[in-house]
Amino acid sequence: MKTLKALTVGVVSALGIAGFVFGVSTATQTVTMQVNAICVLAVTGNPSTLTVSAPATGGQTPSNPSSNTTYAQYTSTVGASQTRKITAAWGGSDAAPAGCSLKLTATPSGGTNQGTSAGLITMSATAQDVVTTIRSCATGTSASNGAQLTYTLSVDTVTSLVASESKSATVTLTLTDAA
Repeated sequence: MKTLKALTVGVVSALGIAGFVFGVSTATQTVTMQVNAICVLAVTGNPSTLTVSAPATGGQTPSNPSSNTTYAQYTSTVGASQTRKITAAWGGSDAAPAGCSLKLTATPSGGTNQGTSAGLITMSATAQDVVTTIRSCATGTSASNGAQLTYTLSVDTVTSLVASESKSATVTLTLTDAA
């Protein structure tokens, strides 16, 4: 029994000395991390054709056709006190059919920091806010992620409507720093 204890003490001592002899070594590294400003915008396609059709009953004003099948999807990183916004405008020569106006509402899906709808705008060549107070976020890329875009062709003056008139407009959405 004494031999076993002595042998155990000897082995433990030898291992302890070996630890001091071989030593322990460490090294350190500095890892630098940075988040760049990100400002990326995409849309999920084009809205369906907005067609003014006959009302259900004679004497009624035609209804205002709308399409809400497309989304603005965006990724944004901003500084602590900064925000971004999405604006919309159409080309200088674009116009709605006679007697009509094109309206747009952009409604964020409600995700954190995805912004607030600026409400209904009437399209023009002047850029107008459609989503404000966007902070750092990523809306996602599924078909119904992002700010839902609802286009409405509003019949403003029935007496100005021209049958078979067809117009196309190019709407430009811009994700930009808020002023």
